[in-house]
Amino acid sequence: MQLVALKGFSTYPSVSCMPNAISPTPTRPLFAYVGTYTDGGKPWRGGVGSGVHQFAVDPDTGALQRLPNAPVAALHDNSNAPAYADRNPATLARHPNTALAVLYVANEFDGLTGPNTSGSVSAYAMGPNGALQFLAEVDCGGKNPAYISVHPEGRYLFTANYVSGDVSVIALRADGHFDSHRPARVYPNALCCGATPCAPGANVVPQAALDHEGFALSDHDGPHAHMVQADPSGNFVLVTDLGLDRVIAYRFDRDTGALSAPTSACVTESSGARHFIFHANGRWLYVVNEEASTVAFFTFDPGTGQLTWVSETSTLPAGFKGTSFASNIQMLPSGSHFVVLNRLHDSIAIFELDASTGAPSCLGEEWTRGSFPRSCTLDPSGRYLYVCHNKQGDNVTVFAVDGHRLHFTGQYIAVGSASMLVFSH
Repeated sequence: MQLVALKGFSTYPSVSCMPNAISPTPTRPLFAYVGTYTDGGKPWRGGVGSGVHQFAVDPDTGALQRLPNAPVAALHDNSNAPAYADRNPATLARHPNTALAVLYVANEFDGLTGPNTSGSVSAYAMGPNGALQFLAEVDCGGKNPAYISVHPEGRYLFTANYVSGDVSVIALRADGHFDSHRPARVYPNALCCGATPCAPGANVVPQAALDHEGFALSDHDGPHAHMVQADPSGNFVLVTDLGLDRVIAYRFDRDTGALSAPTSACVTESSGARHFIFHANGRWLYVVNEEASTVAFFTFDPGTGQLTWVSETSTLPAGFKGTSFASNIQMLPSGSHFVVLNRLHDSIAIFELDASTGAPSCLGEEWTRGSFPRSCTLDPSGRYLYVCHNKQGDNVTVFAVDGHRLHFTGQYIAVGSASMLVFSH
C-alpha cells in the first residue's frame, strides 16, 4: 500500500470534557464538494476539471457560493508520481460519523504506466470554513476506481474498480484516517458468480435499446465494476458489474472487512448494470442499466443476500428514437418516488413505486438544463436536487423538490467536467 501523508498536519486535536457538563454542538454551515474529471484521455470524461470544487450552501435558496479565501478546487499533487498529478478526483464519499470531518476521493486512473499499477483513494480534512486540506493517499489495488463508498459503521471503505473489474476494501482507523498497516484487499468480480459461470455479456446493442432504435455499445469485453455499497443493514456489500450484466451481493464481516459467500443475479443481457438504490424497507432494489436505458427491479433478502429479478422498465419517454445512456438514480424524500438521469436525452425521469409490490412506473421527465448528466444528489434537507453534467455540460444545475415534482431554480454553477456532488456540515 502506498501512503502519502501531509507532514505536520493534524485534524483531530484532543478535547477534554468536564464531568456532567453538557456542551451543545454548534450548528456548522453546510458545504458542498464537487468531484471532476481532470484528464481528457477518455472521451466520456470531458477532462477539463480542476480538482474537487468547494462551495458554501445557502440553505434557503440552495445556491452554491465559492468559499472566500480558498482555492476554487483542491487537487493533491503527488510529487512521487508526477504523471498522475491530474488523476480524475471524480467520485466522493464523506465519513458517516459527522464528528469526523473527512472526505474521501477516488482518483480514477488505470495505472497502466509509471510506478503505480492501480488507482488510488485520497483523504481530505474539511476545515471549519469548508476548505479541504490533503491528509493521505493509498493505492486501492484496482484500476480506474469509478465509485467509492464507506460502510455505515465507518471502519471500511469500498471502491468499484471499473477497468480491472474488481472491488477493493480499505481499512480505516477510528479517526477516519487510512489504516496504513492493512493493505487494500481486492475481490475479482469474475470469481463471484457461484454455479453460474461469470462470462461477459454480449457486446451488442441490447434489445431495450433497439426498441428505441438506439445504438448503445459498451465494454462487454470482461468484468467492469461500476458501483459498490453496503445494503441498509450493513451485513452485505453489493456491486453492479456493467460488463457481466450482474448484481453481486457479498456477505460482509464487520470485524475483518472480508467479503465472502457471493451470490449474484443478472439483468437483461448487454443492458449494462451501472448504479443502484435501495428502498427504505431494505428489500426492494432498483438498478440503472446504462446501455439499455432501463431500471431493473429486484427483491432482496436481507437475511441471505439473495437477489431475485422482477422486471425492467424504460427510463425514456414513449416514442423516443435514438441513443441515450442512463447514468444515476436517486430516491426522493417521499420514499415512494425516485429519479433516473438520461445522458444524451438529458432528462430526469421520475418514477413512482407501487406501495404494495414496489414495481416502478415512469410518470414523466424533466429537462436537466445541461448536457450529459452524470449524477444527482439531494441536499440534507431534501428540498433541492443538484445535477452534475460532465463532458461538454461543465455545470451543476439546481432543482427544487416538491413531492415528486421538480422545479428548476434558475441556478447554474460552472464546474468543468462535473462528476459528483456531496454535502457536509
